[in-house]
Amino acid sequence: MKKIIIIGVLIACTLSCKAQSIVPIEKLAEYMREEKDVPESVTYLKDVNGIRDNYIGTWKGNYNGKNYELVFKKRTTSDDRITEDGLIMRYLITDASGAILEDTRAEPDDSPYTAKSYYFAKNYFVLTYGGRQYQCGQGGELFVLLTKKTNNTAIELFLTPRQDFILEQNCPNGAAPQLFPKTKMTLTKQ
Repeated sequence: MKKIIIIGVLIACTLSCKAQSIVPIEKLAEYMREEKDVPESVTYLKDVNGIRDNYIGTWKGNYNGKNYELVFKKRTTSDDRITEDGLIMRYLITDASGAILEDTRAEPDDSPYTAKSYYFAKNYFVLTYGGRQYQCGQGGELFVLLTKKTNNTAIELFLTPRQDFILEQNCPNGAAPQLFPKTKMTLTKQ
């Protein structure tokens, strides 16, 4: 009987410790600013405050003759050590005449062409993005910001391109054009 009680207490302690290892996803921004790794005791970076919910859904906008449709969806990933709540983004980009320039809406969650969040703060987050011409420089970080005083019905988005060397043998025509603008564009929730 003593063994059963001791095992029960150990299980309760283990479950209690696991519950304490959940931290808000926005805490990751603090770790990154301080150039610290996520502590070993943290097993789940969770969206406990619902900050992702403001972005879920379809957003549309246009910029420089291109029409953008962005679709954000929740995603929870796990590796050997940590579980993390985040967002993924699929997109449709067309030109002014409606011709499709890029469409990743049917890509699976783990596709390299599906943009994935990795940094959350209260009013913005960052996605890693790689286009189909990634080897030729098409990619970088997409910053997504809630637009103030719009009651979460508008966001701003801009690209910080990756800064890698482009090898001529892989990209004989030089750097690929970026699909997303480097200056802020506004999108509205549909």
